[in-house]
Amino acid sequence: MVELVVVMILIGVLGTIAAGRFFERGTFDTVAWAEQVKSTLRQAQKLAIAQNQSIFVHMTPERVAVCLDTDTACTNPDARLRAPGGANSGSAATRAACGSDTWMCEGRPNGVTMGLPGNATTAPGTVAFDGLGRARMLGGFGGRIEIKGDGIVKTIAVEAETGYVE
Repeated sequence: MVELVVVMILIGVLGTIAAGRFFERGTFDTVAWAEQVKSTLRQAQKLAIAQNQSIFVHMTPERVAVCLDTDTACTNPDARLRAPGGANSGSAATRAACGSDTWMCEGRPNGVTMGLPGNATTAPGTVAFDGLGRARMLGGFGGRIEIKGDGIVKTIAVEAETGYVE
């Protein structure tokens, strides 16, 4: 009987600690957003090579969007590239930042910041991938993006000559 009570107390203590971490999304959102940005950059590079044309990835503090135009707002619907699978995540942040769920555009989750290293409020800028997959940095983008949230800092780098995203 005593052993049962001790086990129940231990399970209760562990459950309380684990539940707090389970319901905290900040860490998950930060890491997931960093991976989403990397994935979008890599997909844009692949499309540029496959279509042998320039593809632009426009990064603002609120979103990452892919289109065929230098217009950072991607206002021309014909220049917007369709999302793989036909739709983006459709999250509330994406709907607010992108306005549509059919193109390659994702909104930044709450509690996460994205900007230039050392200045999370500055818009990162644009990466233009050419038909050979090389990256050209535009709009003040120096090849590095810093994503922060819940005490985690993730840095994404784009190499100009190769277009490699790390």
